Amino acid sequence: MLKIIKDKDPIWDTDKFDVILIGTSIYNQLNGGFQSKMKYKYPMVDEKNRETKYADFSKLGTRITINDTPVISLMYICGYPRPNIDTVDYDSLTKCLLTANAEFRGKKVMATILGSSQFDGNGDKDKCLKIIEDTTKDLDITLYDYEQKKRADEIREQKMYLKSLQYTDIEKYNKLKNVFDLYLKKLYLNG
Repeated sequence: MLKIIKDKDPIWDTDKFDVILIGTSIYNQLNGGFQSKMKYKYPMVDEKNRETKYADFSKLGTRITINDTPVISLMYICGYPRPNIDTVDYDSLTKCLLTANAEFRGKKVMATILGSSQFDGNGDKDKCLKIIEDTTKDLDITLYDYEQKKRADEIREQKMYLKSLQYTDIEKYNKLKNVFDLYLKKLYLNG
């Protein structure tokens, strides 16, 4: 069963799932969007990713599974991701999803629309979604469809919003500043 949640950041829901699928490149990059947040929330994701050979094209179509709670599976589905070029390898995406479908049959799984963000291939969203639908028939999968951003851009936007409240709504500013500080500490500084 496939479910899509629109315009919600999935990082706060990871503990509601048995398995999390993360699309990534063979260049060991987890530097933006959902990948980056997972790297900071679950440091072992970055550790395991960095243990693999950098820029190794034989990684395409393979997965690394980290058996923790939740189980996290890194899927190598693109070469070097570029923001304006389709770099997802659709065959690798298909292969990774088919093996995940077999391994995690019947599990509650979370992912973004794999291969469609600038951080995991910048592929055609509809094509990626069709591949996911066709290859995950045995999974209870929830896809989060939201605008993924670079970590620095996301933090900068939040700081600008807070600053806009500083002189117009001091009560809201103080409340959100505390929440934002905790967010940064928990998510990006492993506090």
